[in-house]
Amino acid sequence: MKYTWLSCIALLLLFACQTKTPNQNRNYNNLKFETLPVVVKANFSNQQSSAHVLVNQDYYVWGNSVIKWNNKYHAYYSRWHEKYKHKGWLTYCEIVHAVSDNPEGPFKFENVVLESEKKEGWDTNNAHNPYVIIAEGKIKMYYIANDLGTHKPNHKLNSPANVSLWFENNRKLVRNSQRIGVAVANNPNGPFVRYKCPVVEPDDILFKNIAVNPAVVYNNNKYTMIMKGDDVDKKQWFRIQLVGESTLAEGPFKFEKEPVYDKAQTEDACMWFDQELKLYFMVCHVMGKRDLALFYSDNAKDWEPHERSVFMKKEVLLEDGTLWKPERVERPYVLTDDTGKPTMLFVAIADQGVNGNIAIPIYYGE
Repeated sequence: MKYTWLSCIALLLLFACQTKTPNQNRNYNNLKFETLPVVVKANFSNQQSSAHVLVNQDYYVWGNSVIKWNNKYHAYYSRWHEKYKHKGWLTYCEIVHAVSDNPEGPFKFENVVLESEKKEGWDTNNAHNPYVIIAEGKIKMYYIANDLGTHKPNHKLNSPANVSLWFENNRKLVRNSQRIGVAVANNPNGPFVRYKCPVVEPDDILFKNIAVNPAVVYNNNKYTMIMKGDDVDKKQWFRIQLVGESTLAEGPFKFEKEPVYDKAQTEDACMWFDQELKLYFMVCHVMGKRDLALFYSDNAKDWEPHERSVFMKKEVLLEDGTLWKPERVERPYVLTDDTGKPTMLFVAIADQGVNGNIAIPIYYGE
């Protein structure tokens, strides 16, 4: 009888531990970032791709969106030739695909999936800031491009130098021509078929000038998007993020009237749905601050800062104790497992004349 009671108590304790563990391992307040090998910073500075580092020789690299497909990790990122300097992101960017066996890399270049210059379509100039999801059995890539319409430079400018000069002289016009598009493929290498018109354009009611930097989640047969536009109530450019929904990947998206956050300018949202917690989460870049902010929502419409508040400071801890503080840390992208649990953070870094992406593994402490 004594052994029977002891067995029952042991089983109860085992059951209690098993039911407690998922929440314990899912507590975002206990989410932490692994220290990175010292060589990561050196590889980044030398433009040498490796585990945790995605860079391309002779190119500026910016932002990363990663999916898992058939046990391989596929990265989609922006790049443009270094001769155009950092500002080349607006007019000379293309979207590239690379593959790895591991989420932290190293990633091997595969192909260019969206070129900067296209012969036809609304988006003949530029392809930037990809955000890739798997939905309805297909790979759907949201991106931004310039809808220059009748303003776009033509053959009369004769030379690339004259085109570059036109872009420089018309930078405000180009900036305000940015729109969100979507391209769909059946496999990671493409081809990615671009939708014939922009998915999101400014309506001059909720936001003006630009529609950029989409983050998208497909859940419960609907697409939820957070994107950035300029506040219609402010004369100067003031970036706000709005959330919208659609039953179709190509929209139309119906956006909420209130910004996700209006206390400061924000951009570069990354979003996911945690299936166990039944909550949506967003990490974004708060302009002018040295940290990435964490928000959450139970309906994907009403957002508020998480108790944790700061998802990560804009600094990287190396194994020797060195704290690497790059000049710029932006474009956060959180990779999750199949249940929506964060496992890896990718960020775009600019430091000492080099632009590239860094992968930081996530773990959960106590």
